[in-house]
Amino acid sequence: MTDGSVYVFGLDGVPPELVDRGIDAGRLPNFERMRAEGTDGTTRSTVPPLSMIAWSSFATGRNPGNHGVYNFMLKEEGEYGTNFVNADTLREQSVPVWEYLDAEDKRSGVMNVMPGYPPSRTSGFHISDNITTPSSGSYAFPDELQRDIEERVGEYDVDPYEGYDDGSDEGNLKGLLDNFFEIESNRIEVAKLLVEEYPCDFYSLVFSGPDNILHVLGHVLDETHPKHDPDVAARYDDEPLELLELYDDLLGWVMDRMDDEDTMMVLSDHGHGPVYQTINLNSWLYNAGYLELESRPWTRLKQFGYNHVYDAVETVMSELNLFSKLKMGVARTNGDGSGPDFAELLTISRRDIDWSQTAAFTVASGGQIYLNTGDHREGAIPEHEYDQVRERLREELLAIEHPERGERVVDSVLYGEDVYGDEYADTRPDLVCMPAPGYQIQYPQTMKTKRVFADPPKTGSHTSQHEMHGIFYAWGGPVESETGVTVDLTDFAPTACSLLDVPVPEEMDGEVRDDVVDVRAERERFDGKVKTKRAVREVVGELGED
Repeated sequence: MTDGSVYVFGLDGVPPELVDRGIDAGRLPNFERMRAEGTDGTTRSTVPPLSMIAWSSFATGRNPGNHGVYNFMLKEEGEYGTNFVNADTLREQSVPVWEYLDAEDKRSGVMNVMPGYPPSRTSGFHISDNITTPSSGSYAFPDELQRDIEERVGEYDVDPYEGYDDGSDEGNLKGLLDNFFEIESNRIEVAKLLVEEYPCDFYSLVFSGPDNILHVLGHVLDETHPKHDPDVAARYDDEPLELLELYDDLLGWVMDRMDDEDTMMVLSDHGHGPVYQTINLNSWLYNAGYLELESRPWTRLKQFGYNHVYDAVETVMSELNLFSKLKMGVARTNGDGSGPDFAELLTISRRDIDWSQTAAFTVASGGQIYLNTGDHREGAIPEHEYDQVRERLREELLAIEHPERGERVVDSVLYGEDVYGDEYADTRPDLVCMPAPGYQIQYPQTMKTKRVFADPPKTGSHTSQHEMHGIFYAWGGPVESETGVTVDLTDFAPTACSLLDVPVPEEMDGEVRDDVVDVRAERERFDGKVKTKRAVREVVGELGED
């Protein structure tokens, strides 16, 4: 336990080997200092290693099965409907660490931890993330913080995915990178403002720039990638390290201002690697006889469109820097009840599936499969056949080969109960497929029933078990001198509680890492305090509106 503050910096998607390369080249002196004077190692991600699931586990200290956020899209219990995740989803099902700290009168500062919209109304400040925040939404709490940021730093961009394509067009690639660097430089200035003038006991500040850049540079960094161009690589392969240098400078700036009892931890939620091919899992399920579509005209028209027209439309929209923005906008309308559900209207959606003839289906990317069991409205699998159908499906998934290369596409297929906790067992996937390196399991709504494999929309990603580990560094007064440790994403919240002399909630699955920091842990159940605080803030908020 200490009397100091805890600073946690998240660098989304940074692979350990990239930081190693920067340290070896002498370009990341503050990372090198943390390694020499503190603890370094890796952070173990969630299964699958997707940012929405990963940061939810980081925030709550819980396994996905115990906070209920399995993906960007969540399936409704016993139903086929889905909803796009936001911060209310997480708060309704679990408790982020900053709410536990708030119940113990500790101030927290949060920036860009997904899901972050709407922002938490706890003491300190909260800035929402770039995925769940609508363009018209207020992204900061307290309200005056947004005005302060925009007056003193400039516009804070909560939607940096415009023009997000595979990056293989060099002109577009340069524009993308310039845009990402501008966004991250701005966020670094915002982070300095927050640290300097909004004092908190706990800071959790996340930067999504590395993930953005590595998604579009897979073909640049990997010489064996089918889209690799040596001339383009020579001009852009240093961009990831240049970005890390900006963060390294920020870390040094914070280290210079830390007191002897303060602690800094730096992590990434997963790694990164190249992607050569995607597999559309719903298309595979359709062709393998596990999923059937309705025969109605609108469904057949959409099916024809995706098989014969979609690629041309996607190419044009990507060239206009509109495709990814449109795709995210469509996804956000799914199940939010605020207007037309474009995901239902334009994609091969739940309403296009003949559930009476469907045994298995997916609701988002990441390789998670649900079986259409008897607890669903039109369940097609009787309880006594569940194990048999699931095992047969698992074996067939493991046997998938690329039609041209003849190599296995799926590295492993895991049982949902072996991967996740039990609190939200009614909405957890039955199987989780982890693709082989170089493959990605892509969004199912754009399913082409005549084609299972396709070129990836992005040349880099983090979908296989080879991208399961991110970076971990710790530095400061209470930090031990260790190297090569592996920290789970669920360990950060309980460790932060102990550092701030707050009992660790019994509901957290993670461990207090007393091998990394000099603390002793005390466990306590105090969800009641959090509920009381929530109720008080809700009443105060309503009075303020009146």
